This record gives sequence, structure tokens and C-alpha cells, in this order.
Amino acid sequence: MSDEKNSQTIDLSTLIQAYTDPYERYHTLCKQDSIYYDTRNQCWLVTGYDAVTYLLGDARFSAELNQAQSTAPRRRAAPSFLETAVYQQILFKEGKIHQECRAILLRKLKQIQKEIPAQIQAITAHLLEALQKQKTFDLVTDFSHPFSVLVIAHVLGLPLDNLAELLQLAHWSDTHGHITSGYVRVDLRDVDKLGNYFRQLLAVKRATPGDDLISELLAVNPFEQENELIANCMMLFSAGRMTTMKLLANGIPLLLQAWETYREQLAHDPAYTERLTEELLRMVTPTRYATRHALADVNLAAKFPGNHLILRGAKVILFLEAANHDPNQFANSEDFDATRRPNRHLAFGFGSHYCPGAQLARLEIQIALQGLLGAFTQLYASPDPQPVWNPNPNLGGYDKYCLHSVA
Repeated sequence: MSDEKNSQTIDLSTLIQAYTDPYERYHTLCKQDSIYYDTRNQCWLVTGYDAVTYLLGDARFSAELNQAQSTAPRRRAAPSFLETAVYQQILFKEGKIHQECRAILLRKLKQIQKEIPAQIQAITAHLLEALQKQKTFDLVTDFSHPFSVLVIAHVLGLPLDNLAELLQLAHWSDTHGHITSGYVRVDLRDVDKLGNYFRQLLAVKRATPGDDLISELLAVNPFEQENELIANCMMLFSAGRMTTMKLLANGIPLLLQAWETYREQLAHDPAYTERLTEELLRMVTPTRYATRHALADVNLAAKFPGNHLILRGAKVILFLEAANHDPNQFANSEDFDATRRPNRHLAFGFGSHYCPGAQLARLEIQIALQGLLGAFTQLYASPDPQPVWNPNPNLGGYDKYCLHSVA
């Protein structure tokens, strides 16, 4: 366990405050101790690649949000919808219900992935057609945001004929995603509004089911309560958008300096966007960190030398982003290298909670990159207006990023 002086130098608060450029702090902390006890915030900070993967794969560490309060008396009153909308997501479930839901999602998403490329290409082409008529556009509001909304709406079976309505849903969904990630400086009423939308949508789907993910969930429905089903529909809409939106919004700027080179590579190798996608996922890492709680006393000293006795109930924060920039795993870890092999990044997590939508997200990003690289011979970052960063320290990426384009 690190001493008090060092714990005041780099702790959870300083890592969170540096969310736009935390890499120097990650490297400093990882060199000192890749499994580090933060005495100020009374939690463990895990930054090394080997340590993060080990703990993500260890069933003694639970994703359930309420594990730290497991000894508290059970509440008698029924939980509010807001509590259900957060706590009952399968992101934070273990055991049978998590396994059942994961199996449903994997099975249906595998089918959707085979059928959806044409729709994703059509969405990409439609958005790019408008952007090619403009000299400047906002990467987020004009492309990555509507692109991610339209694709996940198609996957879930939401009506696609009203983009304004979908963008309103996305705004409410952002609030839900922020709260889920621990960022609460939002309008909590948005969660009820989004919940009411999905409650009405489920009624429609029961009457006229389709060949979509929500209809599949309804057909099997492993949940005991309607609000649990609604909460997970909300989660799918949020998670299905945010990964793609942030990856494209924060990833495209990394490609600008060598845009012509990437275009040439793509012309010679249509699968080149697969390599670009994997390196962008490593560099950007849409979800910075995940939280676990120890279900028992766990002594990791034999595997990771040092005072690493993690007591039952202790909070453990696993920095996926730090692991993806660990120089012990990735040579020249701060350099973007589309030829990197192997590239075993943790952008989608690891272990039993590995993202079931990972392959679909990869497909979306690859098609979007093909479209963008094909549509513009060059893209340049605009100095005015300045980019705007979302304040959520876990999920936040660019909210605005202006580009000059040459079609």
C-alpha cells in the first residue's frame, strides 16, 4: 500500500479532473503501483493492463452497484423508477439473470449484424451527402451523433421517420447514461421521460412485434418487473449510441494529419478500416473506467507483488483507458499505429461483462470510416470555434468539433 504523501499526489480526484489528458498521470501511477490504494477516497485504483484484465476476470469482484451496501437493511418501500433505471441494468447484474440476458443479446445481435450492413451504409451515405455540400461541419452534431442514433434505433426497432424525435430521445438517454456512469449533474426528469417513451413502445411491440432487438427481449423476457425491462431497453439505447458516437467524435481527429495516407491504404485494402477501428478503440476507449466491489478478502500479493490485500466490500476502479495505454503491453503506447499487432485492447471490457455489442459496434465504425475516407479527400480541424468537451469524466468526449472539408 502506498504512503500517505504519494496518495495525495495522484488519487481518484486528480485522475478524474484530468479526464481530457490523463496519460501522464496514468503512467506515473502505474509505475508506482498498478494496483494502488487511494487513502483519500478509500478505493483501489487499477491502471496496469495485466492487473485490469486479471480483476475483470476474477469472479470475486462484482459489478453490482449495491455490493458496498450489502450489509445495510433492506428498504421496505418500492424503489423509485430512477433507482430501477440505474440499478436494474444488466451492466450491474451477476449470475443467472446476467447470463440469460447476455445470451439473448448475443444471439439476436449476431443475426442483426449479418443483415444490417446495407442499412448502416445507407445511413452513412445520407449523412455524408449533406456534409459534402458544406465547407465546414461539426463532426459530432452533424455526423457521429445522428449516425449513432439512427443505427441503434434501427437495431432496437424504433420508428425511423422522425429524426428530431430520435435526437430528443438521445438527449434524455444521455442523462440516463451520465447517471449510470456516476455523473449526476443532469436533469433527472429526463429519465422518467425516456422511461415513458419505452413503456409506450413496449405496448406497441407487444401488439405488433418486429424482427428487432426489443421484440426479441419481449418474446423471451427474463425480467420479473416491467420497469426492469424498460430500464434495460434504455440501457441498450444509451450504450449502443455512446460507444460509437464517442469513438468517431474523438477518433476522427486522430486521423487528420495522415488522412491522405489512410485514404490510399483503404484504396489498396478495403479491410484497412478494421485496423483503423481497433487502434481507434485502443486510443479513445469510450468508457474510461469500470467499478467493481470485492465479495471477499482477496490477497493479490502472489500475482502482483506488494501490499495488495483487498478487503471484502472494498471499491475497485479499473481504468480501461489506462490499461489501453500501458507501455508494458503496447509499445509506443501514445502513438497511433494502425499496423499494431497484436492489439488486445480493453475498449469493450474483458471477462463475463465483455460488451455483447462489440462486433456490431466495430461494424458501425468500419462502415462510417469507409464513408468518411471515401467522401473527403482531406479534412482539417477548424481553430474557430474551439472544440467543446463533454464534462462527464467517464464517458465524456467531444461535444463539438468543427472540421473544414475538401470533397
